Amino acid sequence: MVRLFIIGVDCFPIWILAIPVIAILQRLVFKQRSIGKFFMALVFAFYLIGVFFVTGIPTFDFLKIELNFQWIPLIDIVNEPVAYLKNTVLNIILFMPMGFLLPMVWKEYRSFKVTLFSGLAVSLLIEILQIFTFRLTDIDDLLTNTLGTAAGYYLWKMAARRMVKKPSEGSEANKMSGIYEPIIILGIMFLIHFFLKPLVLNVVWDLVLGY
Repeated sequence: MVRLFIIGVDCFPIWILAIPVIAILQRLVFKQRSIGKFFMALVFAFYLIGVFFVTGIPTFDFLKIELNFQWIPLIDIVNEPVAYLKNTVLNIILFMPMGFLLPMVWKEYRSFKVTLFSGLAVSLLIEILQIFTFRLTDIDDLLTNTLGTAAGYYLWKMAARRMVKKPSEGSEANKMSGIYEPIIILGIMFLIHFFLKPLVLNVVWDLVLGY
């Protein structure tokens, strides 16, 4: 319960900052006027912020190079089977929304290969960034996160089988916009997390603790 409270306090102010950012992106950059599309893009942004928090992505005020690598897959299943199984399940669950949201929001990601590669790329980025924290950069995390993306994609596939119509071709400009939109959201959410999170959280925790 305490853990959930901490996560909520840490993420809430960043979620608030994300709302006007996504609104500006949708209206001015991507020329989107759909409330539904705005809401789903916002959900994706909120999800990314939560992933950054859970995985310990560094912020500008806490950068520490820790060359702590685990390149041999599945080795920990022998040494610590219970902890390994728990970590595997959590990693899969963590990236299932990635595989579900990408094809649901953007038709350009309704290819399994595209969505799977996207989940792999995000996971790889996280593992690289963890070099600058105290966390372990682990090949198993990369594998299980990618597996979670695949599981999320097939959940979307099952849910959308009777609901989603075959997407229209659309213009080349719209296709490019759809391809780059989640990438741009990812980049901006990371910048908010990296630069603004420490500044905002200091104020928020002072208010919560009554200082």
